[in-house]
Amino acid sequence: MKGTVDQIYQNTMAPVTEAVLSMSFGEGPHWDVEEQVLYYVNILDNSINKYNPATREKTCAEFDEHVSFIIPIEGKKDHFLGGMKRNIVEIEWNGENDTARVVRVVAEVDTDKPSNILNDGKADPRGRLVTGTLGFKSGSIGIDNIFRENGSIYRLDEDGQVHKLDDKITLANGLAWDTERKYFYYVDTMDAIRRYDYDIDTGNISNCQKIFVASEHGFKGHCDGMAIDTDGNLWVALFQSSKVIKIEGETGKLLQKVTIPTSEVTSVAFGGPNLDILYVTTANTRCKKNEPVWGAALYEVTGLGVKGLPALKAKIN
Repeated sequence: MKGTVDQIYQNTMAPVTEAVLSMSFGEGPHWDVEEQVLYYVNILDNSINKYNPATREKTCAEFDEHVSFIIPIEGKKDHFLGGMKRNIVEIEWNGENDTARVVRVVAEVDTDKPSNILNDGKADPRGRLVTGTLGFKSGSIGIDNIFRENGSIYRLDEDGQVHKLDDKITLANGLAWDTERKYFYYVDTMDAIRRYDYDIDTGNISNCQKIFVASEHGFKGHCDGMAIDTDGNLWVALFQSSKVIKIEGETGKLLQKVTIPTSEVTSVAFGGPNLDILYVTTANTRCKKNEPVWGAALYEVTGLGVKGLPALKAKIN
């Protein structure tokens, strides 16, 4: 269902947005239900980060190259799956200091496409990692310097086997699952939000349908990271639009928009004790690493009147 931005149904509650810390290019937020902390990555300083809302403290560890996602591994404390270039790696980090290390390379994808890198990743309802790739042309890294349809979506099973789920992806981004309706949602930032039929037993996807294109609703920006609430609605970051939007997963209908004080909104994750706080990562790609003020922030959005589905840990032998 298409419509303009002015034709959005507004939520009766007034959400409150608060900046809790600064960042340069936050991405991949993951709320750890057990620890009650938020993990995320920062692309510009090659770091993995942990934010504890109870103490308002942040810890981080840096690597020589950027990490595209960080997901805790189930049953293996202080161990995470991360994406580095085309490698899915296991990282060890206690989250309390700046010392982290890559334990091993679990798998490599897109071996025939050396310009490609991994981007967003999440664990599916059975703990299988799903992640995607994109390819940059030579020169500067930017949204306008990406090869068309050069990426793919991959699934990493618990036994370490990698399966390609779909290809001809331009900019692999947000992911979400609705197990009740048996859907898998995926964002190709340069194309559309896609909905697939999802087989929870096998992890296979089929029947791709494009359900939402940002430009068709009057937005100038691009869909980026994504989360899902208990009603099956999608909450999507709009890069270069200062917005998070709520979309009905079944129909693609635009339901609500939430204004964020930073233009480059990158991703979202539900967190908090009741999973009713929306954490929003943002970026300021004009900043340089040595600037003291990043110009972007991690935001908490409260008062949305919804609860999210919990993020799951990855399972890997």
